[in-house]
Amino acid sequence: MRISEQYYSIKNNVLFCIVVPVFIMMFVVIYQPLFYGEANALQEGWREHISFCLPVVCAIVLGVLGLSRTVLCVAWVRHTLTRREWVLWQVSEWVAGSLFVDLFLSLFLHLAFFSILPQILITGFSLAAIPYVGYWLAIELIDRDMRLRQSEAMVEELRRGVERNESGMVRFADEKGNVKLVVGADRVISLESAGNYVTICYDDEGKLVRYSLRNTLKAMESLAGTSGLVRCHRSYFINLSHVRTLRRTPQGIYAEIGHPGVDDIPVSKSYASDLIRLFGS
Repeated sequence: MRISEQYYSIKNNVLFCIVVPVFIMMFVVIYQPLFYGEANALQEGWREHISFCLPVVCAIVLGVLGLSRTVLCVAWVRHTLTRREWVLWQVSEWVAGSLFVDLFLSLFLHLAFFSILPQILITGFSLAAIPYVGYWLAIELIDRDMRLRQSEAMVEELRRGVERNESGMVRFADEKGNVKLVVGADRVISLESAGNYVTICYDDEGKLVRYSLRNTLKAMESLAGTSGLVRCHRSYFINLSHVRTLRRTPQGIYAEIGHPGVDDIPVSKSYASDLIRLFGS
């Protein structure tokens, strides 16, 4: 089972990268000492230099998280993780952070790297458990709320579809064939490819709505053809009934949409002649 796109949200991951080191700093300041058990060189060195070591440790954690989450968000365009892969990613993230912290403390306190590694791993796991589990629960709640709202919107669209002529409805399905959105063909403004997702832009009684589902434009070509949508670009389909003008600029041809909030849509050279002919007919 694939994880939700909320896990790849830049906003959510930036917030997570900030919260974790802040949580570690507050926890250590309030509940000293960080390393428990019998007194040893690590405990003594940590207590003596905590004012320097703690900010450095938090900076290391921030750096590891920042790099990890950047790679995660960039890689999302090509691959979405399963839940098992996501758990392995989190464990790898925690282990990597612990190893870098161990390296710093062993060098600064003049201790053997592997002699303090068990304490670093155990303490790191204890500290990471709370923010990691809290982040997972928060994302799951956000995702559930979003899916609930999407389901309600789909039910509302289905209800409106029953009230209107069914022949004028377009059913948009995800990559598994599950219908996620039903909307009147005349109200669809454009389809835009966004990685592994397609964003459907449509008019809802004067209000502009953008709805994303996991699929590709190629899989929707037959659907677009029967609903009056025309391909104008490798990443776009448009409804000609919503096009106000076709404008040629030094940067290329653009379709101006007669709806507030919709940016001009690019028209590639390979589709320009057919689009101009259809628009003028």
